[in-house]
Amino acid sequence: MSELIILARVGDVKISWNSSNREEVKTAKETFDKKISQGWSAFEEKFSGTKGDRIKEFDPDAQRIILVPPITGG
Repeated sequence: MSELIILARVGDVKISWNSSNREEVKTAKETFDKKISQGWSAFEEKFSGTKGDRIKEFDPDAQRIILVPPITGG
């Protein structure tokens, strides 16, 4: 099972999918694409604890993807 974690002020949201389930993959990809188009950043994290990399495209075989909202300064 893979996870898409969306970091938010009111609490994190998790979407899980099985790469062999087309509907679950579609839901996760649509959420990913929407957040990326809104300026969010995505990082792939490995369950083994190795450092993740920034990604710009959804990978249905990723173990865990973390979405981080845009950082604004002022």
